[in-house]
Amino acid sequence: MNSDLAPGTVVPIGWIAAGRPAELFSPDRHDELWAVQETLDFPGTVYGVPRGTRMREIMRRQSEAYRR
Repeated sequence: MNSDLAPGTVVPIGWIAAGRPAELFSPDRHDELWAVQETLDFPGTVYGVPRGTRMREIMRRQSEAYRR
């Protein structure tokens, strides 16, 4: 959602692509990946909540949405 992967790019199993443009991160590059991911606002993009929202609240909202 907040990352752009070039057409035809192959992401190896266990790796992650993140950023604009997306960079490929091997499993051993956690700190470098986090530096990119932190700016992408995953909780806001996916769940519509600010970073730091407790998982219990996110799951309550998700459960309510699925219930409807």
